[in-house]
Amino acid sequence: MKLIGLTAVASSAAVAVGAYCALPAAAAPADFFAGKTVSITVSGSAGASLGLYCRLFAAHWGKHIPGNPKAICQFRPGGGGTKGASWVYNKGKKDGTDVGQILSPSVLAPTLRGAKYDASKFIWLGSITPRPAVVTVWHTSPVKTIEEAKKKSIIMGSTGFGSETYLLPMFMNATLGTKFQIIRGYKGGAPINKAMETGEVNGRMNYWTGWTTVKKKWLDEKKIIQLVQYGPKIPALPNTPHLRDLLKSKDHKQMLTFLELSEHLGMGFWVPPGVPKDRVEALRKAFTDTMKDKGFLADAKAKRARVDPISGAKIEELAKAAFSTPEPVIAQLRKYLKFKKKK
Repeated sequence: MKLIGLTAVASSAAVAVGAYCALPAAAAPADFFAGKTVSITVSGSAGASLGLYCRLFAAHWGKHIPGNPKAICQFRPGGGGTKGASWVYNKGKKDGTDVGQILSPSVLAPTLRGAKYDASKFIWLGSITPRPAVVTVWHTSPVKTIEEAKKKSIIMGSTGFGSETYLLPMFMNATLGTKFQIIRGYKGGAPINKAMETGEVNGRMNYWTGWTTVKKKWLDEKKIIQLVQYGPKIPALPNTPHLRDLLKSKDHKQMLTFLELSEHLGMGFWVPPGVPKDRVEALRKAFTDTMKDKGFLADAKAKRARVDPISGAKIEELAKAAFSTPEPVIAQLRKYLKFKKKK
């Protein structure tokens, strides 16, 4: 899929790939990382699928990094992933020992509503898998299809403005005429799941891996119904409509392409600008080697965690293209989402 994005930041995106090139390392990667701890800041809660993937990755990554440092996960949920991303970008060490695991919609936040970081300058190490997504309702919901959602109002749970649990229902209301009522303020995906189970809300947006890894039993027991899918197509859902196919306007499809950058990035890991080039290369190679590690793959299979890796260079290519979407299209998207551009 060809991605398009914001012209306003194209120039900064163009230098993202080389953002780390000017700073030579003081010591060889093996000497530098030996005896150290690499901290992965997860922009989500420990109980969600993001935390599961971090723990799975951290258990194997360190042995592939030169010097064999210990890798650990730290959790900084909040702000639709912006709290964790901001911490890594602004306060994390620029030496390769502070790594971010993205809650993927937070890469959209600086463009859509402002954030204290520049996502076009992230240095990507790789992604374990894209994260195709779905809009889901509980089996007792009065709405069970998109057409019904255009006629009846139902309640959708959301963590907050920056989360795709907010972005996608709002986008669908504006472009398809659905009647989702969005209740924000849940402290992560797990509380929303509980609210669905108790009837407090009727549904939510979720990543497909969030259901297959955390709530596989709900799928098996048909407790949840998928209204629509978006991002990379999900082979397991051949009869669930794709959001792109439901949109009629070219501008709306461009908006979706920008939003879908999140799904294509998926379970991505990054370091802030300023990390020496040879350490970035070492961390990227260690990422690639971990994706081939038999122990890692066996653990992922046991946890039903999809592994379909994307290289750091490929992610930077996708992000660079996405950050050149025409500004008028983005401006209209902000209106749909009720965001004001922050200067």
